[in-house]
Amino acid sequence: MSYQETHFWKIFEECTGQKSSSEAKRLLAEFERSRERAALIAAEINRDSANLTQHDISHIDALWEYAELVCGSDYALNPAEIYVLGISFLVHDLANGIAAIPGGMEEISQDSRWQDVLVAEYRSEHGHYPSHETQVNMDHDIEAKAVARYLRETHADYAARIPLASYEDSATGASFHLIEDAELRNQYGHLAGRIAASHWWSSKELRREFGVKIGARASMPTDWQVDPLVLACILRCADASHLDSRRAPAFLRALRKPCAESMPHWIFQDKLQKPRIHEDRLSYTSLSPFSRDESDAWWVCHDALATLHDELTAVDNILSDAGRHRFAVRAVVGVSDLEELARSIKTEGWHPIDARVKATDVIALVHRLGGAELYGNDLSVPIRELISNAADAVRAKKALLSISGVAPWEIAGDITVTLREDVRGAWLHIRDTGVGMSKSVLTNALLNFGTSYWDSAQSRRDLPGLLSSGFRPTGQYGIGFFSVFMIGHSVQVISRRYDAAASETLVLEFANGVSRRPMLRTADSHEQLVSGGTEVKVLLSQPVANILSIRRSNRPTKDLVSLEEFCAWLCPALDVDLHVADKAVGRRLVVAADDWKHIDRDDLIDRLYIDRDPVLTEKMKEAIEGDLEPVISPDGDIVARMAIAPSILDPDDLRDEDSDDPVGRSLRSFSAPLVVGGVRAQTHMQHSAGLIVAKTVRAARDIAIPIVQAEDFSSWASRQAQKEILDKRITHDLVGLYADTGNLTVAETAAGEVTFDELTGYCSTRSRIVLVQDAAWSNYCRGSSGTPVLGDDIVLLHVGGSVPLNASRRYHEFDNAVFNWGRDWQYESFLIPNSMTGVALRAVAAAWDLEESAMYSYFNSLEERGVEEVGVDQGGNKSIRLRTFAVLSRSDL
Repeated sequence: MSYQETHFWKIFEECTGQKSSSEAKRLLAEFERSRERAALIAAEINRDSANLTQHDISHIDALWEYAELVCGSDYALNPAEIYVLGISFLVHDLANGIAAIPGGMEEISQDSRWQDVLVAEYRSEHGHYPSHETQVNMDHDIEAKAVARYLRETHADYAARIPLASYEDSATGASFHLIEDAELRNQYGHLAGRIAASHWWSSKELRREFGVKIGARASMPTDWQVDPLVLACILRCADASHLDSRRAPAFLRALRKPCAESMPHWIFQDKLQKPRIHEDRLSYTSLSPFSRDESDAWWVCHDALATLHDELTAVDNILSDAGRHRFAVRAVVGVSDLEELARSIKTEGWHPIDARVKATDVIALVHRLGGAELYGNDLSVPIRELISNAADAVRAKKALLSISGVAPWEIAGDITVTLREDVRGAWLHIRDTGVGMSKSVLTNALLNFGTSYWDSAQSRRDLPGLLSSGFRPTGQYGIGFFSVFMIGHSVQVISRRYDAAASETLVLEFANGVSRRPMLRTADSHEQLVSGGTEVKVLLSQPVANILSIRRSNRPTKDLVSLEEFCAWLCPALDVDLHVADKAVGRRLVVAADDWKHIDRDDLIDRLYIDRDPVLTEKMKEAIEGDLEPVISPDGDIVARMAIAPSILDPDDLRDEDSDDPVGRSLRSFSAPLVVGGVRAQTHMQHSAGLIVAKTVRAARDIAIPIVQAEDFSSWASRQAQKEILDKRITHDLVGLYADTGNLTVAETAAGEVTFDELTGYCSTRSRIVLVQDAAWSNYCRGSSGTPVLGDDIVLLHVGGSVPLNASRRYHEFDNAVFNWGRDWQYESFLIPNSMTGVALRAVAAAWDLEESAMYSYFNSLEERGVEEVGVDQGGNKSIRLRTFAVLSRSDL
């Protein structure tokens, strides 16, 4: 059916023969001119959004037909309304192509949301955020995908501007408009654009935006008033219901070859026929069945019809509540009954059943995965998560103000933690002066368990420019907030956006955890946040002493003397000022933003190891040589500050205290915690004091790995290697961090312990080298009554790679990321270049004048290791035979 054969168009034509014919003719003629231009723009959409189904003029024209189907053939509109509706039809999807945007790609590139989408697309593709250099020089494929995503997210916003937009011809300087009649453009362009944009809004917004009818223009009949609410409802229902083969012809699908994500949309729309009306419902049918291979397309079809059903139902409620004439169609057949839908939209060789993975009891899921079953019984987790969220909010606000041109000294933001008592008990308050939350974020994003707001399209709409500013949120999973119910069930979230008035502060109250619906209300005057941000208040159901305790691996739980010490221990490296407040002393700065990079060595150690026995801590400090030194990333950032920490005997371990043999006695050493977003994780780097900036590898945010590679520790490790090191385990760890071994002992020969240079010299005079695991030799010696002597061509070394990171035992089984970090697995067998084996092979390669790669390849080609004579017992009376690690022969090379 042509659009000119539809009910609404005929009203247009009929009015041209009436008393007001001149105005009707004008509207009709101007619409036709606009349609011709819109058709040219729409034809360009597939250049930028090739994966979309048809969005050309055929889709636009079809909306007239579907509007009649939905509204009914007797639904009354006047010519002015029909004209405005027609213009909104024309422009609603045009901005899915760059051609509709007057400034083209240059205009898009000036929009902060474009850079945000680029960053989001990169992260979607690679699983991490781009570096600044990558962001500036983004890959072409990422950029092309980002264009399609950007246009999809913003096309409705641009639709509001297209009716008023001017398109310049760069060749002649001529100016064109979609609506050439300036009077009509100025009178109706803004309204038509807003209605077009509304097809992307939630249905709730229609009532607020379009509640008032617009009077007739002075030159038109009085009853030609425009009802934008009705027109917006017609547009969204007609657009959602246009699901038939005209939108996705099979031959066009073969030409465009849409991506895997879009293919099901093309398949199902190609199969659907025009719907018919069954009482007050739309009934869709397919001419050919969906095969097993097309089952995904069937389900996408089901979801599209379910969305249409919801739209029709919502619109019917809106029109009925507003006292407007209701549409003829109010629902879709079969969306609630799969068997009924399968009779109309047929399948072949399979049966649709609703077997999706789903959470039947969401409340129980939140209780479990937002609490102890994810985080364990560690009651510090809720405070960690709330402070992390608060820090993200402050970082976001600072980033937004910075890109807005606000002077640095005017940009403030911090966090304050407080414990207060009232008649109900002890309350924990965590207050930030960050970006704050709107009503939509409080009631949707905050409560959307398992979905992070920061990476969402809503965030890009609410906070344009944030992602591309370099802001990198700690929160990634959308579950951390719910951990608060581990320590209390009565919770208040008080929030006000940083750019809103104090009177707009909102309170979200949970009276009994997540078991009951929370209540949203306007804050009372004493609750209003004058400086914006968010405050989370929780009535503690756990004793304060249990929360402010740190479980130590080698001592009973130690109750910290203050909230101040606890917060400093938990958040040692925040880049946001952290305060603690109470009535007695007032507000005190606990951690200054990024102070870990420069404060005194002992002050940082005291902060990090407050859980240790003070006497033991002082002795371990004395064992550390020099300051805590920075580790610099390739981008020039400080990503760690630490020093090697030799082990000492535990002074409290009194077993065999008069013996010089340390075996059987406890050795103690610092280990450097990894911090994510400034807050400590449950992973450490062994035999080192200080801290390391890290990234989490799972939702619980307990397991983490450094944000840089092991190679980036090379300079730091080489400096540490110059210190006097008696512990071989530290040597192994430094080698694992790509240290220049220098004077470190790397192996043992008949001549004794040797450095890299000494080992190279030793091997240069020998044509055969036998590598033997040092543990095998040590085990033999321990059981021997004499003093065994190594063979002349034997080299003892530690086999395998170092594992510098260590997670708490409870977590270690869950992820191999800790074990694998820093290990180069490009070679087979036991060869890890940054290991003692790799060091030994490099020494032999240097001695025999070989390339390292050639030696590695040779090592990997060796057959199974056998048993060899590796030495003799005292007096040379008995040969010692052990399994070798490798036998290297110069004649084989």
